[in-house]
Amino acid sequence: NHEQTLSVNGRIRQNFQSMGQKNRSPLDYSIEVSWLLALGLVPLVFSGPDIVVLFLQPKDFVLHFFALLILSLVIVKWSLRSHQSLIGIGSVRTIRHWLGRNPANWSLASAAGFAAVVTVSTILSPLPFVSLWGRDFASLGYEMYSVLSLLVIFFAVALGVHSEQQVRRILWVIVGAGIISGAYGISQHFGWDHIGYGAGQTRVIGSFGNPIFFGSYLVMSSTITIGLALDKTRHSQWHWLPVLAVFLGVQLAALWFTGSRGPWIGSVVSLVAFGGLGAVTLNKSSAVRSGATILAGVAIAGVIVNIPWNSNEREGRGIGSIVSGVTPTAIQSGERADIWKGSVRLIDSWETQPAISETWPSLQWIFGLGPEMYYYSYPLVANPQLGLTVPSHAHNFPLQVFLELGLAGLVTFTVLSMAILFGALAFLRRQGRTNNWLPAAMLVVIASLLGRGAEQMVGIAQLGDLVAFWALLGVVVAIYRMERLSESGAINGTYQPRCHKRSNYRLVGAAVLLVVMLSIFFMRDIQSLRSGVIASNAFEESKHGNRLDAVQSLHKAADISPWVEQYSLWGGQLLIDESRSQVNADNAIKFLVDAHDTLLEYVQRNPMAFTSQLNLGLVEAELVNLGDGEMRSDLILRSLKLADSMPAYPTVQAFAAERVLIAGELEMGLELADRAIAMEGSTSPQPLAWFTRGNALGDLGYIESALEAFKTALDHEPDGLIAPSIHRNMATAYDSIGDAMLAAKHRARAKELEGSQGR
Repeated sequence: NHEQTLSVNGRIRQNFQSMGQKNRSPLDYSIEVSWLLALGLVPLVFSGPDIVVLFLQPKDFVLHFFALLILSLVIVKWSLRSHQSLIGIGSVRTIRHWLGRNPANWSLASAAGFAAVVTVSTILSPLPFVSLWGRDFASLGYEMYSVLSLLVIFFAVALGVHSEQQVRRILWVIVGAGIISGAYGISQHFGWDHIGYGAGQTRVIGSFGNPIFFGSYLVMSSTITIGLALDKTRHSQWHWLPVLAVFLGVQLAALWFTGSRGPWIGSVVSLVAFGGLGAVTLNKSSAVRSGATILAGVAIAGVIVNIPWNSNEREGRGIGSIVSGVTPTAIQSGERADIWKGSVRLIDSWETQPAISETWPSLQWIFGLGPEMYYYSYPLVANPQLGLTVPSHAHNFPLQVFLELGLAGLVTFTVLSMAILFGALAFLRRQGRTNNWLPAAMLVVIASLLGRGAEQMVGIAQLGDLVAFWALLGVVVAIYRMERLSESGAINGTYQPRCHKRSNYRLVGAAVLLVVMLSIFFMRDIQSLRSGVIASNAFEESKHGNRLDAVQSLHKAADISPWVEQYSLWGGQLLIDESRSQVNADNAIKFLVDAHDTLLEYVQRNPMAFTSQLNLGLVEAELVNLGDGEMRSDLILRSLKLADSMPAYPTVQAFAAERVLIAGELEMGLELADRAIAMEGSTSPQPLAWFTRGNALGDLGYIESALEAFKTALDHEPDGLIAPSIHRNMATAYDSIGDAMLAAKHRARAKELEGSQGR
């Protein structure tokens, strides 16, 4: 009886899908083509060396283009014809009835709520333009513009998929992108990459620019590849199983070559979820097909990863390296734990940078710090840090959402996730054991999402993998809605078409919306792409020795896209280099002033830009050294502000100490140097801080203490770049106490080091 019921329901669903297909308009087909192109192109496109200078920029452009295209087509459809209401209700009073116990409706409502939270959080952000457009092109996917674009893909799929064929096309496109990028990643591993820069790297990056992002995508695409073996339309075509096994093997081998533990953990979770859910939903034939595909795919991957090779004296990652390749090392685990500890402290304090600490402080726990604002707050609560790298992500997706979007963001995203999971499980439970395509598709999609969820507990998501993630969420909603609509005949308030007469007001409103979206796309995306091309030309000009022409090109790029920090940074650095190459002091000062103006222009837009502030302080220090007294107060204030903004970074404290010392603030320089030295036990030796401490003590008249500081600096870095300066200052100190022999010894050592470093 159960099998008969499933058969009848299947025929009803097919009839309903057939009717839906017949009612589709050219606009509907255009919308589907748009989301398929977005799913296929966003993971694959990237910048070659001579196109645009920023690797991920083409992904940004493609996502926004197709999201705005889909939205435009929906608006045109809405304005020109009767449309189907999203929730099919007569008034707001019936929303509760509409939600009911329908996971699909809860998913749609929570996704809309998530979009609203992102918008409000951006408005309340300390730096709204950064939260809206993004901090840079290296960490795309969390700014408002991209989040809303991803949600457009989600809603388009969730509400626009009405047939098995549409589901099949989405899954094949995701798998196809995984196969192509996987093959590209394997070629990088074996030393071939003539269109990118992945050939010489230990861990492959595919078309994603980062092994973690690449592996995160492969978690989803490889799992879905297994599900394609369950497609009932090819049950009689057993030759497809070897083909799918090859596809799976390519992706698993590429996943291995990424060397990323999080994606491997996610893949294991996906396989376990697939096996557990498949045990109660797949019939014997389907289980055999999927099992054979998995075993063959793993065997093919094993062959690929054990192919002997030798490139740049690096060893292959064969089966013998499984334990060392997958087991987390103490250092890497410590880095994640350190970030999590700092993030938890940030939840307790909700600290922001001093210049923006008064912005809506009472609403931060509700709406968070704002999109892209984690980067600026984390240094205030971090443990002592090595180097200058500031994490832009908490390495835990729920934690990241909570910090940047607050409790409102975390609740709406959690409701969305739970509704998706409950809807999928309820659908699979009702279907029982079957060989129909939609249950198989639901099984493999939810298994891939569970693996992806596990990977995101320790990973980072970016545009290349986020677009597939949100589309798969939409697929779950669409499949669940298809079942409900086919059973109810689109009644009971689930999906009732609401007919509207064509209205001039709607036409005018649609025209206004289209103009606004076109303006946004031109201002943000077309102009960004144009500036990227110009910046790429600047690098070519610089490579050929035309430094000043390169500076002009970067100025032009920065004028076109003023929110991109890299253009002003690169332009400022070229001007600093030009200044250092000048023999005439006046010319050197002129180029330094130009560099100062270039960097200051971006800092005025984003006063919390750490890298720009560091470079600006460097320029001001060189100007003060060259006699520009007007820069002295600016240098002191900037150095202190930067030191207070990054208190956990001893390198920053050492830089700040050196710069205030140049400005003549000896006690202040000594205090900042001591801050850096105090963090040595938790980070690494700080020779610059000891050198600066010695300079401060020497200028204050404490010669013996200064010599001890210089000796400690040399113990930490006996042959480093600052070693000649240390020896020269020690010679001066010994001169002051009358020890001519030691003074001469250190001068000779300084000359020797300068000669070796010059060679």
